[in-house]
Amino acid sequence: MDSRIQSEQSLGSFIYDLIWLTISSILSAVAVNWIFIFTGLAPGGITGMAIILSTVTNISVSTMTLCISIPLLILSFLILGKAFGVKTIYVIFMNPLMMAIVPKIDLFGNIAFLGNIGGLFLGAILGGVLVGMAVGLALNHQGATGGTDVIALLIHHFLKKFKVQNILVTLDGIVVILSGFISKEIFVAVFSLISLIVINRVITWCTDKKLTVKEA
Repeated sequence: MDSRIQSEQSLGSFIYDLIWLTISSILSAVAVNWIFIFTGLAPGGITGMAIILSTVTNISVSTMTLCISIPLLILSFLILGKAFGVKTIYVIFMNPLMMAIVPKIDLFGNIAFLGNIGGLFLGAILGGVLVGMAVGLALNHQGATGGTDVIALLIHHFLKKFKVQNILVTLDGIVVILSGFISKEIFVAVFSLISLIVINRVITWCTDKKLTVKEA
């Protein structure tokens, strides 16, 4: 009887986590469809890494994304646990689904007095808040968005003294800087870095304490 109750509680907890991970995907979709695709801001992530490596190797971005993501998922299953891996796969499928569902709205495009700089600045702040909340929720519920947060968690697993959010902002910062040099869009890269700082602060606020990933 005790094992049955424990199993039901475990299933309930898993479903509860999936609900919050769905909310995380919605927040990510809003950030992309309302801000990033219109401003050109790109605060890091696997896509940014794939673009850089694609430029160097002449391999397509989509293929390079798979080459990065699949090994990360395998490692997350082996090192961080089966439950973590399943939740991360769930988020990876939910993110594009939510991006297809959430309508594309140019949030700042119709506010003429903002200008280009004002739009980029507000986009960096609001986009950073949304992405930070999305990543923070995923981390709090023992999952990840399938991007550089997975790499950050893997590094944290072996180097506990480094906080996940600090590893994440370092990785994404490197991606943004390299992307800026490659694309020669230095101005956009600067505001992307501002967005990264906001993301880091919001993740810290969301997680509140040192993150540990429980084994399945």
